[in-house]
Amino acid sequence: MTTKRLLLSVGIVLLLSALGYWIYLQFLAPGTGDGVDTAVTNPTSTTPTTITAEGNIVPLAQANLTFTGSGVVTTVAVQPGDFVEKGATLLMLDTAEQEIALRQAEALLAQAEANVKLAETGVLAAETAVSAAEVGVAQAEANYALLAANPTEAQLALNEALVGAAEANVGLAIGSQSVTLEGSTSAQIRAAEAAVAAAEAFYIAARDQYEPMVQDDGASAEDREQAQLQLNAALANLQSAQAALDEAQAGASSAEQIAAAGGVQAAQNEQSAAEAELALLQAGTQAERLAVAQAEINAAQQLLTEVSLQADQAETAVAQAETAVQEAQTQVDAAQLALEKRSLTAPFSGTVADVLVDVGETVTAGQPVAIVADLSGWQVETSDLIEADVVALARDDVAQVQVDAFADQSLTGRIVEIAELAAEVRGDQTYVVTLALPETDLPLRWGMSVFITIERNQ
Repeated sequence: MTTKRLLLSVGIVLLLSALGYWIYLQFLAPGTGDGVDTAVTNPTSTTPTTITAEGNIVPLAQANLTFTGSGVVTTVAVQPGDFVEKGATLLMLDTAEQEIALRQAEALLAQAEANVKLAETGVLAAETAVSAAEVGVAQAEANYALLAANPTEAQLALNEALVGAAEANVGLAIGSQSVTLEGSTSAQIRAAEAAVAAAEAFYIAARDQYEPMVQDDGASAEDREQAQLQLNAALANLQSAQAALDEAQAGASSAEQIAAAGGVQAAQNEQSAAEAELALLQAGTQAERLAVAQAEINAAQQLLTEVSLQADQAETAVAQAETAVQEAQTQVDAAQLALEKRSLTAPFSGTVADVLVDVGETVTAGQPVAIVADLSGWQVETSDLIEADVVALARDDVAQVQVDAFADQSLTGRIVEIAELAAEVRGDQTYVVTLALPETDLPLRWGMSVFITIERNQ
């Protein structure tokens, strides 16, 4: 009996529901004025989507600092927590080797600059000689033309003038010989002395560093051999610099003295030829005078060819000396840069987060030694935002940031950067998204965990 009542009740409910729906359609549902039903279209609605991610608090900027070379730490100028300005010195490595290299490079530069001045003096002398040789050719040709005609008083006067010019050339050659015999200039000697000082400093440093190893019976044969080679190289460098200084102080070499004497002899020969020509002209022997005049032309032209070649060589010597100065300056710049790189400076103004080495510790190139960060503000970096979610995000989107350590407070962040490159995390392709945080009184710290919620309409 109970079952029948239940079925009857269900049937009555269904009947009443159907009747009510029919009444609604007939009398209550909206329609047109002529009785034709009008379809009602609901406007398209947007579905809110919530994107969540986890992340960490990070500073506005951070840098893991390293040296570009290896060495022993001699100075640690900061401690964790110190605020430093951009360019402030944080740590320093030993600089003995770099300082020696810089002094040697500066000595080479001084020598190269002295060589340029010497080469320029040679160019001036060569140009003077070319001018004199050109005048000599012109005089010889004019003399021959005069001799080809009947001898005149003007002809005699010209040959007498040629004799005087030849005498002047002898005096010039003797003066040049005196300059040669005077030896090196004070600038050259100072440059050579500087090179000796640098080489001596390098040898002392090498001796202090390698001689104990050479005498250490407990060291390996290879280490002792390498130490001896380094010591020998430093000594050879010192001996070479000393030899150069001795040569500069000794004055002109025998070859230079012979060359200077040869110049004097050539000028004296030219004077003798001019005097002989004058004597022939005065004697009135026309054929012999013409032969002498032609010989003078040939000699003058030969001299012009020789001094022109010397002028070209002098110009080349100047160019080579200037190139040597540029190369020496490059070495000085490189040595100065290598010395500067022994100091590690702050790349920006910020706080020293950590110092990873101590004084006396040996570090290698690329080894992290300090961390500097800009703690004047904070950002958030996500750690698990997958590719399916990142495509729905854009710069300047707003997000709610919940810091785990302050569960009862929420911050509003704004997206400032979306990584272009993905990273695989536990099998998912994830993208790091950076959010800027507003100023807050919360005592945030680097590395705190956060939960991020972003509402998007799709």
